[in-house]
Amino acid sequence: MLSKEVLEKGNDALGEILLASQSCTNENVLDGAVKAKAGLDDDAKKVLDYIHSLPPVYNFEPEYTRRYRENPFEHDDVKGITKQDISIPCDGHELAARVYRPAINHGTNQETEHETAKPALIYFHGGGFVLGSIDSYDKMLSQLCLQSNLVVISVAYRLAPETVFPGAVEDTQEATDWIAKNATSLGLDLSRIAIGGDSAGANLATVYCHLNKHRQDFKAVLQLLIYPSILGNDSSPSRQEFTENLLLTKTLLKWFHDLYISTEQEKDPRFNVLQASDFTSVPPAFILTGGFDPLRDEGQMYADKLKQNGIAVKHSCYTDMFHGFINFGALQQAKDAVTECAFVLKTVMNIK
Repeated sequence: MLSKEVLEKGNDALGEILLASQSCTNENVLDGAVKAKAGLDDDAKKVLDYIHSLPPVYNFEPEYTRRYRENPFEHDDVKGITKQDISIPCDGHELAARVYRPAINHGTNQETEHETAKPALIYFHGGGFVLGSIDSYDKMLSQLCLQSNLVVISVAYRLAPETVFPGAVEDTQEATDWIAKNATSLGLDLSRIAIGGDSAGANLATVYCHLNKHRQDFKAVLQLLIYPSILGNDSSPSRQEFTENLLLTKTLLKWFHDLYISTEQEKDPRFNVLQASDFTSVPPAFILTGGFDPLRDEGQMYADKLKQNGIAVKHSCYTDMFHGFINFGALQQAKDAVTECAFVLKTVMNIK
């Protein structure tokens, strides 16, 4: 449990805990958004070479890519957790979700049971609001569940072009509210629920925190943001520098956003978060970025904006990595990133 003192002091006390958590020991991980002078990691280049040997995803209908594109560089399978697929009721539809729970083994008989009132992370996957699924994030989140010893709930929000903006925002709102409302039956500690995601999913997590920052019934204890997409269609130095030959290219980014949102809506702060007028009162944040990522600088921009408004932020830039790297478990940096996320979650939520 979070201590009584931390609960009473709120953001300030959590911020002290967050900033006290250890950084990754990888020498290429820094606390500022920069790229490694030596360039991309050699193993990262091999992953990208494989990706570039395939036809680009925008040559196909999104449904085809969702169904048939696979990742041969996945994280290892894990034992010691359980998975449960559930449905979350929303207005006029349901969302699939997967609940990952750490198992507790007692003695030599390997009996498994669950503690009640566990801390949790609600996670929204990346994929440009168009791709990604519960299954494509299954092994990474299994690792995160095991290493953090908290419940992870992966939510499959509706994707574009079948559902356009603000459908994913509405799904994030309804799904998170449902989880919070049903925390007791789900065995969750309402005072220790974080919200997070990567890329487009991190966008949705930040938007939820901004839209709900003044609520009294439930507030996320932490934003876990992995290379967040929060600049909409505006530009940045890293977006100008990294336009091709990576996982996320200028063409792919445009394809994603053209399918998700109209030009008339692109300044909406529920998409372009940096257009928001007030950055106070949101939860503390852990932000993870990649040095060779077009979205690198907006992660730094968001960290700076939060700090300027008194919000505690911990930022780790994996300087020799590309956008999307955390899903490629064959990379040591992906393993390190999952471990760092787990450590931050455990530290903030006082998990032993």
